[in-house]
Amino acid sequence: MRHLLCLLIALPLAAPAQAPEPSIKTTASEVLLDFVARDKSAHIIHDLRPDEVQVFEDGVPQTVKHFEFFDGRTEAPTAPAAASATDAGATKSVTINELRDISVVSIVIANLDPRSRKLTQAALADFVKEELKPSVFVGVYSLGMTGLKSLQPYTNDGDKITAAVHSALDSATTDQLNALDQEMLPDYALGSASGRFASQDYPTSNGDESADPSVGGTDISTGVNTTAGQAPAGPAGAGPSAFLGLIQTVSRIMGTRWDEELQDVYADSARFLGPLSQLAAAQADIPGRKVILLFAAGLPMSSETDELLNRVISNANRANVSIYAVDPRGFSDASELANSRRMLMAAAVASQQQMMGAVSSIDQAVRPDAVRAGEIAEASIHADTHGNLLHLAESTGGAMLPASLDMREPLRQALEDVRTHYELTYAPTNTATDGSFRKIEVKVSRPGVKVFAREGYYALPILNGQQLYPFEIATMKAINTTPDLHQFDFRSATMEFRPGAERNQYAYVFQAPTRDLDVVSDKQWAKVHVCVTALIKDDKGQVVEKISKDIPYDVPMDKKAALEKGIVSFATPFELPPGHYTVETAAVDRQSMKASVSRTELDVPPPTRFAMSDVTVARRVDGITGLVNGDDPLEAHGGKVTPDLSDTVVPDASGAIKFYAVAYTPALSDAPVLMNIEVWRGDQLIMRSPTSRIPTDPRGAASVLASVPAAKLGAGHYEVRVLFQYNGEKLARKVEFTLASTTARN
Repeated sequence: MRHLLCLLIALPLAAPAQAPEPSIKTTASEVLLDFVARDKSAHIIHDLRPDEVQVFEDGVPQTVKHFEFFDGRTEAPTAPAAASATDAGATKSVTINELRDISVVSIVIANLDPRSRKLTQAALADFVKEELKPSVFVGVYSLGMTGLKSLQPYTNDGDKITAAVHSALDSATTDQLNALDQEMLPDYALGSASGRFASQDYPTSNGDESADPSVGGTDISTGVNTTAGQAPAGPAGAGPSAFLGLIQTVSRIMGTRWDEELQDVYADSARFLGPLSQLAAAQADIPGRKVILLFAAGLPMSSETDELLNRVISNANRANVSIYAVDPRGFSDASELANSRRMLMAAAVASQQQMMGAVSSIDQAVRPDAVRAGEIAEASIHADTHGNLLHLAESTGGAMLPASLDMREPLRQALEDVRTHYELTYAPTNTATDGSFRKIEVKVSRPGVKVFAREGYYALPILNGQQLYPFEIATMKAINTTPDLHQFDFRSATMEFRPGAERNQYAYVFQAPTRDLDVVSDKQWAKVHVCVTALIKDDKGQVVEKISKDIPYDVPMDKKAALEKGIVSFATPFELPPGHYTVETAAVDRQSMKASVSRTELDVPPPTRFAMSDVTVARRVDGITGLVNGDDPLEAHGGKVTPDLSDTVVPDASGAIKFYAVAYTPALSDAPVLMNIEVWRGDQLIMRSPTSRIPTDPRGAASVLASVPAAKLGAGHYEVRVLFQYNGEKLARKVEFTLASTTARN
């Protein structure tokens, strides 16, 4: 097996003084590289000399400091049998060299069809029979809709491994049935499947934001409507206007289909890559050789998960883990090629319609497929799921093993690579941890030798044990710059939501107006690109949470003026234990490399039995089209709320201002939650709603999404107070806003 480790040391963070201390300090050390050398007959060569081997990094020769050969033909000693208490003192401890002779294999079974499951079962039965030597320890995992499940801790017991493999294959079947059940649910039972929290306010052709999905609302003085996500009523009668309405509806439905498909691919990819990255990183401290045998029917990818794929590769490289993948389908099938062509055709048609004005003559709003035509075109590049899996395997020094009815030889060669290899170290001449990819090449002077080694590594620093994404390098530099940068405007907030036994839930919200960003033109597209990182530090200055997002956004050129008046927004939940914290946020405009930094304080209170969230003005309420994300506090009533952090608010298309708040009671409580909303202008009470009884969900959350007609208010500065009552206890919180105009967004 070919191992690579870029050793980077993250130093402790000091408490901020007058000038903030750097939030990350790293030093590069040595690169540890494992490789296999085979002759023309594919046999491993056992007698290479150090003077025959030369290493290049980005074409620059490196000085090899250590060179060693590990011969798998000599089996490691078996682990000593369990000793009694009286013999414990006499038992010899295992040395680090003996641990290095142990091979650690992680079997991960992912998305497989029935034929693939049968092939996988046969292959792993042969593996247990032929390759389970005394020095090989195997763990078994299933990877599906619910994440990565450990079905068997690492063991040398063949019966336990076989039983766990059967369980993993059964789990894969159950996941597919669950997915089918979700597809068969009626539309009103579905929630968001995207798993993605970044959103952009899609602008309309007149330069304002697009209309939010209709959210019912009545005069707050006569009642509060707490429903969300309802579709507007259809035209009452026939005629040209009704016909035009039907065309608009069809146009929106077909456009939204692409948005949903891209979100589903993103969610599938994130569910696949996230746990895989953690599995690789968790093995960093194991001194033996490590391999992941990944059985999967391809790897779903989107352009937005490229960074996550790079993180998997880098974590595997750092931890000396190689991934050997098996796609039981055998190769990229015709359906994947057809899917790629379908995406390219859809992107081309949407782009052509935008240029010809065919869409704008029917629907003045930007359709989701037109807005995301560029993303659809990029998605076509990732449509080859087999090729994606091949790239992952080869980039980690592993390989795509051929799928056949007899996989004993491919698996034997994979384990031979694990047990028998050369190891060398060198100190890279380029010590910068700038996030760039460093290409490695190993050359052997002996004729006829073929070298199998990793292609390279990402020179990424580590922050408190967490590896940074490449785009985070720029935001970390901004946070470390003194004095604080302020080259464009943005707003961020931490909003309090559900209390917990040990940790309270918050939502981090970021918004940047595009008027302060560089909007660049690329042929037929106008683009903005922002990356944001928030570091949450405790009272000792230690980073306890890192939140980050890379947000590229593009629209057709005829919507450039609208884009320049929009907002780029991002929200995600996180949790913190009670205490005092500092939140450091850095945002970088990737087009101009301008940066801005803000620092705020956050106090997390101890949890209480009855609690309520912060109150927020809802900038948008987007309908949810997939599975509801129960961990996202901004999802409720079939809609996803985007808070408004701006100084002034604008009514939505229905002419209303919307507010969102949640009360939290003990789960399954039978006591009612009562609610009132008051609108104040200075010391004057403008409106007060009647007392409403708010139902709670199974976890005790009673959420309110209320509408106030802007026409009843008029321009001015206001304060909205939300009051909850439960079992005699009363809680109240408020939010202030300025209404500049009562004119609704078009």
